[in-house]
Amino acid sequence: MLVVWFLEHPINPEFRGPWTNQLSTALWFTFSSLFFAQRDKVYRNFTRIVLVIWFFVALILTQSYTAGLTSMLTLQKLKPTVTTMELLRISKAKVGCDPDAFICKYLTDTLNFSMGVIVHVRNGANYEDEFRSGNISALFLESPYERAFFTKYCSGYVAIRQNYIFGGFGFVFQKGSPLAANFSEAILKLSESGEMKTLEDEWFRPQCTMRNFTSDTPRLGLNSFWALYVLTIATSTGCFLFACLCTRRNRQDREQGSTGDEMSVTEMSIL
Repeated sequence: MLVVWFLEHPINPEFRGPWTNQLSTALWFTFSSLFFAQRDKVYRNFTRIVLVIWFFVALILTQSYTAGLTSMLTLQKLKPTVTTMELLRISKAKVGCDPDAFICKYLTDTLNFSMGVIVHVRNGANYEDEFRSGNISALFLESPYERAFFTKYCSGYVAIRQNYIFGGFGFVFQKGSPLAANFSEAILKLSESGEMKTLEDEWFRPQCTMRNFTSDTPRLGLNSFWALYVLTIATSTGCFLFACLCTRRNRQDREQGSTGDEMSVTEMSIL
């Protein structure tokens, strides 16, 4: 609004008059341009450049807002098809697990899943295909593999936070090996220095894992359009500076012209 007013005020009669009229005209021009309904005539090319960028940004913002509002009103949030272990057992849904890990045996011996509903998935690259083909309804993974899966597939899946805590991973050495103490000391130093947390955040993106754990769907925010804001500010500022330079140069030319006319009149009077 301010840039358009500054560029059009010197030569456009619609942007002149009392300050109240100028302000109302500039406000009306800005808000009507959001809906591409403005009919006010502009005279300067700098103003046209600013308006072209502004129309482009306004189009992107309004379309994104419309799409976001539509999805909020019509689409349901992502919800898992199964929410409890008991529901999986009752429905006899197919569940996947790695046969090389202890989880498959734990499902049958402890959680009382029948062997007929357990699908062996050896390769982690096949998890996505198994879900999409409908071969499995749920997947049982150890916590590190679960986070690795969510890091690769940042949306579309939700973790059911019904954990069964075990001892976790460990390093096995021969009895009496000096490497055991060295490894324990190194791991302890990594934990105390905070470097282990840094490596964990680097390899397993927190925004992806937390979003899948909390069932939050991604939304558009102000930072989603930072490039458009930078483009608008840069264009408006550039046109504003160029207009200032042109105005100053024209003023200097007029002053030089008036000085030359005065000198000619003086010389003629002397003659």
